[in-house]
Amino acid sequence: MMRFLIVPLVVLSGLIGAPASAQTGDGSLRGYVKDQQGGFLPGVTVTATSTALLAPVVAVTDSAGYYRLNNLPPGTFAVSAELAGFAVYKREGILMRAGSTFSVDIEMTLSSVQESVTVAGESPMIETSKPTSTLNIQGELLRAAPVTSRRLFSDVLDMAPGVSSRNVDDGVGRRAYYFHGAVIFSHVFQIEGAPASSFLDSSAHSMGMGGDAIADSELKLGGVDASSPMGTGVVMNVMTPQGGNTFKGAATYDYQARSWNGDNTNWGQFPGGLPTIQSVKQYDLSLGGPVARDKVWFFGSFRRADLTNGISRSAFNLTNLQTWRQGFEPFDNFLKSNQPFAKLTGQVGTGHQVSGFYQGDRARYTSNRELDTNLFQYNSTGGGLVQAKLNSVWSNKLTTQISGSYNNKSGNDINTFKGVDLNGPQITVHQDIFINRGIPNGTGALVQENTPNSISISPTSMLVMRGDVTYFTEGFGGSHELKTGIYAAPRLRRDTTTTYVNNGYELLELRQLDPANPSAGTAVWHQRYRSPAENPSIRERDSDIALYAQDAWKPHPRLTANVGLRVDWIKRHDDLLNIYREKSTAVQPRLGLAYLVTEDAHNVMRASYSRLYEQVNGRDYIVSFGNTGGVTTTDVYTDKDGIRQTVPTPPTRSVDPSLLFDPDLHQPWADEFVVGFRKQFPGQFSVDVGATRRIYHDQFEQVDINGRYPSAPFQPFGGFGLIDPNQGIIYKETNGDWTRVIVSNLEGTIAKNMSHNFQMVLSLTRQWQHLEGTWNPTDPARFIQPDAFANNRDLSTQLFGNGDHNTLDGRGRESGAAYRPYSVRLASQYYAPWSISIGASYVIQAGGYVGPLVTRIAAADPRFGPATVTLANGTTQPNPLAATIRFCGSTTLPCLPNPTRGDGQIINDTAKYLQLHVGRVFRFGGQSFEPAFNLFNVFNTGANTQWNTGANQLYNPGVLQPFNRHPPRAMQLSFAYKF
Repeated sequence: MMRFLIVPLVVLSGLIGAPASAQTGDGSLRGYVKDQQGGFLPGVTVTATSTALLAPVVAVTDSAGYYRLNNLPPGTFAVSAELAGFAVYKREGILMRAGSTFSVDIEMTLSSVQESVTVAGESPMIETSKPTSTLNIQGELLRAAPVTSRRLFSDVLDMAPGVSSRNVDDGVGRRAYYFHGAVIFSHVFQIEGAPASSFLDSSAHSMGMGGDAIADSELKLGGVDASSPMGTGVVMNVMTPQGGNTFKGAATYDYQARSWNGDNTNWGQFPGGLPTIQSVKQYDLSLGGPVARDKVWFFGSFRRADLTNGISRSAFNLTNLQTWRQGFEPFDNFLKSNQPFAKLTGQVGTGHQVSGFYQGDRARYTSNRELDTNLFQYNSTGGGLVQAKLNSVWSNKLTTQISGSYNNKSGNDINTFKGVDLNGPQITVHQDIFINRGIPNGTGALVQENTPNSISISPTSMLVMRGDVTYFTEGFGGSHELKTGIYAAPRLRRDTTTTYVNNGYELLELRQLDPANPSAGTAVWHQRYRSPAENPSIRERDSDIALYAQDAWKPHPRLTANVGLRVDWIKRHDDLLNIYREKSTAVQPRLGLAYLVTEDAHNVMRASYSRLYEQVNGRDYIVSFGNTGGVTTTDVYTDKDGIRQTVPTPPTRSVDPSLLFDPDLHQPWADEFVVGFRKQFPGQFSVDVGATRRIYHDQFEQVDINGRYPSAPFQPFGGFGLIDPNQGIIYKETNGDWTRVIVSNLEGTIAKNMSHNFQMVLSLTRQWQHLEGTWNPTDPARFIQPDAFANNRDLSTQLFGNGDHNTLDGRGRESGAAYRPYSVRLASQYYAPWSISIGASYVIQAGGYVGPLVTRIAAADPRFGPATVTLANGTTQPNPLAATIRFCGSTTLPCLPNPTRGDGQIINDTAKYLQLHVGRVFRFGGQSFEPAFNLFNVFNTGANTQWNTGANQLYNPGVLQPFNRHPPRAMQLSFAYKF
């Protein structure tokens, strides 16, 4: 894969310099040049200079006096304008941000002698020509404002409006982010336009990079342009440093001992248990400078992370662990990771710039959870990413960009499980069992021990090529900036091989003999066997080829209309079944307006409509559907009377694969409507307020194609055999066009650029959500409780996919953070007198709703037929309508007489946490040293950020039990040296 980087590096090493105007930053300065009487001036040479540029960027005004300085990297710029007969115009201190378009109009003064006029003015802050809702966070603010103790690249998302977040529930301390109702793997994370997360899982926690490698982060939060890749979440692009004409470097070490954590378990609605303590040993190194001055620059960084994270255990969890594991001692999860980054940037000829980088982030970690009695969940993630990019300026009107990247960030490999005991089976203990659909069900696991039930090896890779052309022209009702291009991902691969422990005997479930007395002993109630024990479960071969075109049409100097269209052709091939799971076309129109309310470009109205399709991702549920297709599963149940019942599930690969996938299967999509207003105030303050409404359509779901379901509620189940009389339920993957998720947001952002030694960003969010439509066609709830559909609280059954085919199975508790009612987020930095540096972040985020509340009845309703169904081959299968679980609508009995899924859902703790950084900078010529003190969760609040499995089940001993408590107050020392 290194050849993708070596080619541009070889080219760069032999460069001989010539000034050029091609850069790689994607920012832009625009404006009109006028004389003192307001007349437009064509032919003016406008030049941008900066230490962030290899060479000045030059433009010439057109016949309307309009100039465009494109491809500007993040940094501080000076702009000059020259025309014979006029004094040279100069303006300094213009701060450019990644991907932003700012307006700077120029007024030139007549002069008969050679002189210059330097104009003072505040740097523009607000986007003027795009309707996109954008938030830019400087790397300096990210490094200064302590958000998490690990200093993650994704900490910027904890500053953004519309985002809900918490620690991932795997106990590792990684962060999970949800946005406007989109799931955690819906985000698009890029480094300079290259997809930077793993194809296995595009969540933020599947990648990592050191803080020094981040110059600026651009977050597109609504109204994204057609050139942005598919995805319904945040589109985030990280711009990295390029180096410069002087050598600069830094070394930082962060240290947080385990003993430096407090105890916040007495806080909140549910006190007790163990705190989620963290330890940090992490260093960052970086160096940048010239290979050849004004010709070739380099930048490199390296992070080594050695982290531990305490497992959030409630008092209920702790009691169970101590009961069932003699001498139980709490243990922590760990994460170890190396994160190198290297980049070269240089000029080729007079109008071309080539760059290449390598980024790595392989990590090994454990992910044991609150029920686990011992350390047995080992995992790995990450890998390498390389990209080469060529930016070219052919004329004042024509620019091009071409790039290619290869990403092999994967999941577990064979080294992940070295030294791990895999003898099995996994053992779980339940307080009691009950009969549901004719077979025993547990009341909820109390502990989980021994080993994992399976392990997986999951190599993945992506090859992506991009190219676009931008052309500026006048006429046809104004000026037009036309952009067209191709996004080609011809090779998206995921392979997973699953090995079940203990030669296939993977699971043993026990129940207490006396639910009220654990010391009375246990009895076996469920055993699961898989055959064969090793199974090639996924061989995914996908591709996504897209063409896009967009026009920024300016019919009036104060109005820009953005019209775009993106079309993705998607193929998702299953090599195990030798079938295309999906062949679809995603047509995505983009419409938007940006209007300058005032001529000074300090007040801008925006509106947009976008159709957004979900990105092709190795984690989404079209991939995992049927991943046990080559395995025979045998479940053996033993009820309280000692009667054994064997339920076999044949391999789904025994079914004609063409029946398992809807021929019209396509990516889920959302319609998004956004209106907003931006205003810049004196003092480098800006405000952006907006309203967003999203309507999610066609989530991946599954329906039973083998059962004979009644035509109306309260009628008996007709048995199995529509496809195969010798099998029970056979699911088909399809799109859930019967249900839509509606998410509405009001948001505001207040930002301040660095001035008077202070910068900050403050965001506020208020969110509502609800369902429209009806039940899944084969969901038992459709026939048993048809009037319970409504839900305007937690909608987790619709969030991830393949979740609404049986909503009366007891699941449905909050499993994400997508539906939090409100949040407030602040990050700030201040250079105080006496060289003291201060950083702070503060978050208020509402808790999540518990999920649809369910109870159970003593016996199945006879109207729906017998509890089990006998197949043609004499085996039995559960009757899906013989469920004894019901929606309740209340946290206590009795239930509401006519409950809905939204009724009675209580909300978890509101998270409130303040972080502080205080340091003292000592300067020695061109060098500095800063020892600093960081304090996380200053007030030692202890909000539980998630509901535990079974928290929505009134029959579960863990009912209404939360977990995943926010980390307690912790002290951290940081030492930073720069030169």
